[in-house]
Amino acid sequence: YAQRVRGERLGDEEFHLRTVGQRIEVYGGRLRGAMYGCYALLDDVLGCRWFTPSIARIPKQPTLVIGPLDLREKPAFEYREPYWTEAFDGDWAARNRTNGNSQRLGPNEGGRVVYGRFVHTFAELVPPAQYFASHPEYFPLISGNRQDGYHQLCLTNPDVLRIATEGVRRWIRENPEATIFSVSQNDTGGWCECDACQAVVKDEGALSGLLLRFVNAIAEAVEKERPGVLIDTLAYQATEAPPKITRPRGNVRIRIAPIGACVAHPLEACPENAAILDNLRAWSRVTSQLYIWHYATNFAGYLQPLPNLDSIPADLALFRKLGVVGVFFQGGYAPGGGAAMAELKAYLMARLMWNPSRPATPIIQEFLDGVYGNAAPHVRRWIDLLHRPCRQEGVHARIYDAPSAAYLNAAVFQEGERLLDEAARSVSGDRVALEQVEKARLWLDVVRLSRL
Repeated sequence: YAQRVRGERLGDEEFHLRTVGQRIEVYGGRLRGAMYGCYALLDDVLGCRWFTPSIARIPKQPTLVIGPLDLREKPAFEYREPYWTEAFDGDWAARNRTNGNSQRLGPNEGGRVVYGRFVHTFAELVPPAQYFASHPEYFPLISGNRQDGYHQLCLTNPDVLRIATEGVRRWIRENPEATIFSVSQNDTGGWCECDACQAVVKDEGALSGLLLRFVNAIAEAVEKERPGVLIDTLAYQATEAPPKITRPRGNVRIRIAPIGACVAHPLEACPENAAILDNLRAWSRVTSQLYIWHYATNFAGYLQPLPNLDSIPADLALFRKLGVVGVFFQGGYAPGGGAAMAELKAYLMARLMWNPSRPATPIIQEFLDGVYGNAAPHVRRWIDLLHRPCRQEGVHARIYDAPSAAYLNAAVFQEGERLLDEAARSVSGDRVALEQVEKARLWLDVVRLSRL
């Protein structure tokens, strides 16, 4: 382990793997670089794969022959979180080089990016139950009345700023291991219509300007005490478009969350995503610290298959091109896991979050081969069948689609059930692969039952 090699300093997660004579040397940055270098030796050089927390491919050879090496890598994104229950496993996360807040990565695995508070924090910073009765002016004026309950805040009120700033300072004191704290809108509407707030919105040309002035003020105050701490906020729903005037401070991370996107097609390739793409590009021009919160499962039912394997690699490549530095991909996170294609999507995301220039098809194929064994060709055809309406007929997909979605057509059920039956027969003597095929069949059965 070393932080320097040949006089060059390595980044926190960067590694340099090389052979010197008969010796293999692994140099790594101070957080996880050396560990990632060791896993790169096992993964990229020796062919080990960790597809799921319980299914791996470890090649067995009587003799290991390693040729000349000189491999230096660092991750494409500083923050990489495939948010699936199956991806929370710490060993899987370390081996696949992800570092998300939800992943069980302790000191032995080099730690993780720790959020002191995650998102939608307005109600925690200034709780209506505590303040509304005595200070209704802290809360939004809507249709002429101050609103109690779960809405936004009056962000131009100086007392709201003071209380929220003290709240963030308290979070920082209580969470010394955390590196980032979210000061972000509640997951609802209800923005303030008072004259002062509306004047800011008018000046900025976007509601995000009102939010960002508030967040910047808190970030400036805490930076004086903890210069290494970051403040995170959302560009989400009403705040997705960037402001004309205000720019994020250097210790502020804007996290754009395109919840209305068509996820069947890449952001750059779908006319339904034109406005989202414009907002993403606009934010990338005003900050070099942009984060993404993207979506990858059906939130109306985690077991319902969502045909978005084409958009995941294309969008990650786009994010890298636009200078995005952190990616959170929200999948199925219920206890117990089991969301449709969860393990495949988590594995694909992890590998592409490290290096989005990798071709996705071989990654998907090696996962199918490693997890489904002899059933892999049948499962591959079923996945292609699921994606066919979106690829060939221009059908769109979104994250709250009903079981009647156009891509879940009759052929998906008829041909899909036949393919998965064949898949099951092909691995009848392979307990691990058969269990995976039965999970895939369950996803189809759940949708069929939902349509009755």
